[in-house]
Amino acid sequence: MTLEKTMLGPLAVSRLGFGTLSLSPLQSSLTVEQGAELLCYAWEQGINFWDTAQIYENYPVLRAALAKLPQQPVITTKTYAYTAKAAQKAWEEACRQLDIDVLDIMMLHEQEALTLPGHQPALDWMCQARERGLIRAVGVSTHSVACVRAAAEHRDIDIIHPLYNKWGVGIHDGTPQAMAEAIIYAQKNGKGIYAMKVLGGGTLYRHAREAIDHVMGLPWLDSAVIGMSTPAEIDYNVALFSGQQPAQEIARRVGQRGRRLHVADWCQGCGRCIDACGQGALTMADGTVTVDKSKCILCGYCSRQCEHMCLKII
Repeated sequence: MTLEKTMLGPLAVSRLGFGTLSLSPLQSSLTVEQGAELLCYAWEQGINFWDTAQIYENYPVLRAALAKLPQQPVITTKTYAYTAKAAQKAWEEACRQLDIDVLDIMMLHEQEALTLPGHQPALDWMCQARERGLIRAVGVSTHSVACVRAAAEHRDIDIIHPLYNKWGVGIHDGTPQAMAEAIIYAQKNGKGIYAMKVLGGGTLYRHAREAIDHVMGLPWLDSAVIGMSTPAEIDYNVALFSGQQPAQEIARRVGQRGRRLHVADWCQGCGRCIDACGQGALTMADGTVTVDKSKCILCGYCSRQCEHMCLKII
């Protein structure tokens, strides 16, 4: 199987990227070595694009994989920094922990249209670092239609990493159609685009084939990153992104993998997910949502109510 390569801003990446949140302490029980082996296996299958973030705390996993590979993949990292000093510190942390000298892509993490001006000092530092050759491309990640439109008109931004899936799970302020229109506008303005949450943070796993086929058919997405936790998931996704039918045994193993509903530690305790759960599996305790695994059927309805994407099936 051959994964198509595409240009993401100035960088050549595989159409399928590895979303490494699945290899972070936030979601994974894999050791550093196990995570590194999985990244190396993905590399061998043609995935040369990794997406991480400062908050994922998984730089040691990526560094261990880099030490085994003959060539460095394209790596994105993201930061919540809003000052120049914090942005520089985030860059230094990433380079030190990854043992590299240049970041391929550095992004402002989870932005809204209204937050971009407040993060301008950090963005200014990143742009200066780009001019000095310390960063190859600068961007933003977002779950917001309005932010995609704002970033599309921002002259300093090279790449946008928007949330997009066929059903609109996780979009803060609009429909899938509205997000698609914003992305198309951004692409026409010369921005590189790679999508996140094409499987709705794992909640659309029962519709994985349909979800991936949908994004594969969209010429305005340069790439898409998906979190993967097993070699079978890598094989399955590589097959789909290569336009081939996954082997029956691979599909069976992916479908039968044990999964659970994970509540992220940034849960706001709004309670909307509780009202959406028809099984009574969710309750509130100490200001955050807890899951009764004996009742949860992994339907994913709860996650559709969470604008912060705190609920994921992993």
